[in-house]
Amino acid sequence: MIFTLRPSDKNTEDLRPLLLKLFKTDILLLGSRELEGVSNNSWPELRLEITQFVAENSIKLIIINSTEDPGILDDTIFGYGPSYLNIQSDLKKTCRSIIITDDFTYYYKPIDEDVFFFSYVLWLTSTRDVQDTAIEKTHPLMCLNRSLSWHRIYMLMLMYNKPWIDKVDFSFMLPMGNRLENKTYISKYITEEEKEVIRLIPTPIFLDYERDDAVAQMNAIGPLDVGVKAQGLTFTRSAINLVTETSITEGRALTEKTVKAITAYQIPIIVGSPGASQFLEDTGIDMFSDYVPWKEWDQIYYHKERMQKIVEFVDTIMQDTNAILKTHQDFHPRLIKNKERFHSEEFRNLLLKQIS
Repeated sequence: MIFTLRPSDKNTEDLRPLLLKLFKTDILLLGSRELEGVSNNSWPELRLEITQFVAENSIKLIIINSTEDPGILDDTIFGYGPSYLNIQSDLKKTCRSIIITDDFTYYYKPIDEDVFFFSYVLWLTSTRDVQDTAIEKTHPLMCLNRSLSWHRIYMLMLMYNKPWIDKVDFSFMLPMGNRLENKTYISKYITEEEKEVIRLIPTPIFLDYERDDAVAQMNAIGPLDVGVKAQGLTFTRSAINLVTETSITEGRALTEKTVKAITAYQIPIIVGSPGASQFLEDTGIDMFSDYVPWKEWDQIYYHKERMQKIVEFVDTIMQDTNAILKTHQDFHPRLIKNKERFHSEEFRNLLLKQIS
């Protein structure tokens, strides 16, 4: 049986039966509902609650689920609270405790036998037909941005004044507001000189077919609800998907953003953590290295330099958008194989390898 301390999260509905099938024992599953916001002061009380719950229910295994959002296992939140590795170390005194993580570095080098790589998002979406579109494309490139994370703001700065930006299905859904003054998440990476450039860029930026609708929604219900509308058209028509992943500094993981590019028959260019494209290629996904020179930047750990090199490549190919469409057409057989690979049992088994 799978136990939780708090009401079950609907996002893990498919995860719970899978874990029960794989581990075949009574499990206490701990996730963000239990652990988010835990401080050094509150952890002893929560640890006692967990210890008593394990004893009362004869639980043999605790699973700490770090697959819900990108996260760093040894991150102590600037000393505010214990890291997932700290929590695991404490709970091992109660019963066997493991961590499952979608940090793809653990695909290659798990810390020990009790930290396992498992990308729940990739596994789950592999079982579903997430984005079914026509393979023929009419637009060269898309790049969708919603949250005001620093790397998306930086990409906005790099791309906005390019002469080809009007040919890109580009969106930046939320107004900048005072985000640039957020010292914790922005000023650490973006300089004051860069902020001056960014402040001159009008935001939000909508896709051509949603501008009037989106502005009306924003005026009526506020910016946080904009973007709920399906964006299928841009996936249907764009040959290349410049994917700005959820995080590049707060955890190494791939999300549904990357999945959509693969399943929509698009050539993916990943703006993600170092090693993201290599990981996808190692799992059998064609990353088109004979066209996209991602090996030149994929292992660069200076994030700005990595993004600069990506935009330099995009700048080069956007000089001839017809050539992009022709290249995409030539790649049709490989794009079809990519989608087949992603939805294959072999691909899912590879994701399950460490925990099965």
